[in-house]
Amino acid sequence: MISGRHQTPRLALAALLCLPGLSHAHSSVAGMNSFYGGLLHPLLTLPHMLVLMGLGLWLGQHPPLRLKAAMLAFATGCAAALLLTTRIAIPPASQNLVMAVALGCGILVAASARLPLRLRAAVAAVAAIAVALDSGVDGAPTVLATTLTLLGTWISTTVLVANVAYYTSLCPPRQWVQIALRIAGSWMAAASVLVLAFALKGMPLG
Repeated sequence: MISGRHQTPRLALAALLCLPGLSHAHSSVAGMNSFYGGLLHPLLTLPHMLVLMGLGLWLGQHPPLRLKAAMLAFATGCAAALLLTTRIAIPPASQNLVMAVALGCGILVAASARLPLRLRAAVAAVAAIAVALDSGVDGAPTVLATTLTLLGTWISTTVLVANVAYYTSLCPPRQWVQIALRIAGSWMAAASVLVLAFALKGMPLG
C-alpha cells in the first residue's frame, strides 16, 4: 500500500491540474470541427473527468449491473442542462458545483456505497446536470456549430459513463481489486476537497 507521504504529492498535483480555471465552457480547437470538439471537451477537462469517471466507477460497483434507469436519468439530465446553456448565462459558480459533485462521487466510490436504483438514477442526473451546465459553448459562429458541439458532448459523456460502469462491473470480486477501486475513489475525493478549498478561499465573502 502507498504511504500517506507518497500520496500527498500526487493529490497536490491532481488538485493543481483540476483547478477550477481548467473547468470551462467550450472554446474552439484549431483544426477540429464542432462535433469532434464537443466529443473531446469532457475528456480534456479534468474536473469533468473526475465526475464522469467517479460516477461510472460507482455505478459499476453495484452487482448485478443494472444501468438502464441510471443512464436514462443521466442522458436526460445532460441533454436538458446542455439545452439550458443555450438559453441563459451560466454563472462561474457552476465550476464549483462540478467539483462538489466530483467529491460526492469520490466518496461514494471510496465507501463502495450501495444505493437503490432510484437513488442511483438521482445521483446520475445530478452529475450529468453539473457537467453539462459547465459545458456551454463560447463564440460558436452558427446555431449549427453550437448544436453539433453540444451533441458531441452529450454523446461522449453518456458513452464514457456507461463504458466505465460496464468495465468496472467486470472486475473480479477479489479483495485487492475492490480495495484498488476504493483507493481511486478516495484520491478523487481528496483532490476535489483541495480544489474546492482553493476555490472557496479565493471567493469574496459578501
